[in-house]
Amino acid sequence: MDLTERQREILTAVIKEFMREADEVGSLALVEKYDLGVSSATIRNEMVKLMDLGLLEKSHISSGRVPTDQALRLYVSNVLANNQLNPLVSVEIRQGIYRDRFDRNVLVKEILELLSKETECLVFMILDGEVRYWGVSQLFKNNEFRNIERLKTVFSILEDNTFLRNLTSKYSGSGVSLIIGGELGIKDLSEAAVAFSRIPFWDEDEAYIGVIGTKRMDYSVVIPALEEVKKALESSISGWR
Repeated sequence: MDLTERQREILTAVIKEFMREADEVGSLALVEKYDLGVSSATIRNEMVKLMDLGLLEKSHISSGRVPTDQALRLYVSNVLANNQLNPLVSVEIRQGIYRDRFDRNVLVKEILELLSKETECLVFMILDGEVRYWGVSQLFKNNEFRNIERLKTVFSILEDNTFLRNLTSKYSGSGVSLIIGGELGIKDLSEAAVAFSRIPFWDEDEAYIGVIGTKRMDYSVVIPALEEVKKALESSISGWR
């Protein structure tokens, strides 16, 4: 998508504020917090153009804007494309998987707990056609999941083996797959995102590791952490299949 440099700067600033506060962002807030070199009136005009491009939207009566799912995907693709995982986290993941590689159940528990801690998200694994998960308490850290209906929906898909299995099979790619907001096709999960990757796991034909969080999840940690888990499993048990 062709954006001017100013539009890119404004869009990035809006996304950063949204990721931090989970609320609409106004032009005055951008003027106060970011050195954009233009007036609030100019920012408002550019925000209107970004709305026309489908990258910003209004969700309430106020004059603020929030990024669309399309904008968040653009942000992930462009801004975080070359992001590297913290080396200490990378080492912790590799060592944990290598240490527990001989005990299948212990390894599953280690991966779930470790990834939930590092990503601050709910983590799931699909093994033997069943869903195993850890980190439900992570959801409560976010205002978006203090809505009882949204929580009920999350629990429903965790207990329904078919939904996540179908989702991962349909959208799986060679790397980390990301589904944001409305792309999930569930109204109560319009503020959520799911990231996952297919992994090698003993004799499993289709095994997956993934996270469920808000659209504001820290993609700069989530995506490389999932990639690291996949690589660590490939190097630790690749010869056992």
